[in-house]
This record gives sequence, C-alpha cells and structure tokens, in this order.
Amino acid sequence: MTVSYLDLVDYIEIAAAVTGLDTATVIWAADLGLIDSALRSPAAGFGDTEFYPDFVDKAAVLLAHLARNHPLPDGNKRAAWVSLRLFIEINDWVWIKSPEIDSAESAVLAVASG
Repeated sequence: MTVSYLDLVDYIEIAAAVTGLDTATVIWAADLGLIDSALRSPAAGFGDTEFYPDFVDKAAVLLAHLARNHPLPDGNKRAAWVSLRLFIEINDWVWIKSPEIDSAESAVLAVASG
C-alpha cells in the first residue's frame, strides 16, 4: 500500500482554519521546523526499514508528534486532530465507528500530555 502524507501546506491550511488566522500569520507564528519534523515522522525509517510500517501506527505517530511538539502558539491539539482525520481520509481509510467528541477530545488531550 502506498501511503500519502500531509505536507507543510496542508498543515498550514489546517492550522489557519482551526485558529481563524490567515495563512501568512500562521507561517509567521509557527515553528515550521517542528511542523516539518512531525509531518515526516510517520514515514521515518532507516534504509529499507520503516519504523512505523502499519498505517494505524503512522496515524498515531502523526497525531502524537503534532500534538506534543506545540509548533503553534495556540490550536495545536485541534490542528493535530484535523490533520489526523485528513491523513486517514486521503489514504482511503475509514473509522469503524467515528469517535464521539468527548472521547476524541479526551484522547487528544491524553496524547498531548504524554
């Protein structure tokens, strides 16, 4: 299975949408290095060995790194959640049962706090 990954433009647009800021302000305020690192983490590997060969692990790593890296002054957890949802969608995966808002919020808060 070929995996499609989010790029910096995707994340900047997501961050702008969840924070209500324009993209130029997000670019100015964000730590682009932390964002880039988090976005690349699901594809990490060494040689021919992928560190996260399973798609579910890739999705979890993406959420964890975006939520924990705090690349934005505000909206990190919201942007991480929307990024996770988009990552799943662009790879034609679906939720077996879409999480309720409260349980999704609790899960993202738990991931962000370590």
